[in-house]
Amino acid sequence: MILIYFLYGSLCLYSLFTIYFTIGLHRLKIFNRKEYLPTISIVVAARNEESNLQLLLNSLVEQDYPKEKMEIVIVSDRSTDGSWQIINNFSNLYPFVKGIQLEEKPDHMTPKKYALTCGINNTNGEIILSTDGDCIVPKGWSRSMVSSFDDNTGIVVGRSSINLSNPSFFNQYQSVDFLGIMASNAGVIGWKKGWSGSGQNIAYKRNAFEKIGGFLPVAKTVSGDDMYLVQSISRHYDIHFNTDPNSFIYTQPAPSIKAFINQRIRWASNSRSLWETNILFLFFLIIAFISNSVLIIALWNKKVLSIFLFLFIIKIISDGLVLYTGSVKLNVSFKKIHFITWSIFQPICIPLTGVLGLLGWFTWKE
Repeated sequence: MILIYFLYGSLCLYSLFTIYFTIGLHRLKIFNRKEYLPTISIVVAARNEESNLQLLLNSLVEQDYPKEKMEIVIVSDRSTDGSWQIINNFSNLYPFVKGIQLEEKPDHMTPKKYALTCGINNTNGEIILSTDGDCIVPKGWSRSMVSSFDDNTGIVVGRSSINLSNPSFFNQYQSVDFLGIMASNAGVIGWKKGWSGSGQNIAYKRNAFEKIGGFLPVAKTVSGDDMYLVQSISRHYDIHFNTDPNSFIYTQPAPSIKAFINQRIRWASNSRSLWETNILFLFFLIIAFISNSVLIIALWNKKVLSIFLFLFIIKIISDGLVLYTGSVKLNVSFKKIHFITWSIFQPICIPLTGVLGLLGWFTWKE
């Protein structure tokens, strides 16, 4: 009986968190600081992104930001494909594009953080914007992200979503899953708190980055540079989430189920340091883990099995509240069949990726 009450309590707390996210999403507003055009530095760390870099760089050089106030730095992080040639071609064509070629793996810092640090150290912009090598940014991205800053803002998080140019069922599933993560983070930011964000679409002031010591405090952490920036900068400055459609970025879906699961395990691994940095966020992740483990518990306990359907329906309603609100606020549509499929697989995926993430069982671009 104690187990039943424990699961009821966990699911109640989970529902309260989803209400918290939903209200936070409703609190989000488009902030537009007109005539604010500081110098900006767009920094991208790319490793073996030959198939994506051409599209990304085309979208970056076509930004509607004043070119004399903009610089683009692409860091080739030990790429072994044709990435450097593409970067070099663009740097020869556009004076505001610069390429940096790294050929050795650093000892004092994990590769991506080192690549980003090298890029930032070779720029001068007041505001740093960052995205990933497999993304495509709209023409008004940089102007929209910059306009979301006021004098007290240190960091702005933007929306990124799965590119559905290939609308396969698997890609649609990824889109729903990514929306859930993005909407939850946006909902927290709606309360002026910073839990996490996506490095695919983020901007922060240089002086804020310097104040937190750059990436040095997490130099040896393999993943989580975006979560670190959001949490660290938001402790000292205001944080905003940009809901302006002109800032919405699209990223490529994981090419396979194996790659998708590996990515989620890597993201889950970031929770290992939360007990030091954000206890409330860690508490939510624990509650989410327990709530999604009901199916596994039910397979071993007949009493839990008898109420499993009821608990499952409550969880679907709670998730749907966040996803449908996020769908409207972040302009990411999805079909009911994809939401239902996602809901069915969550009680399997969350416990799996959560445990493997804690164990560090994932691969990364070394």
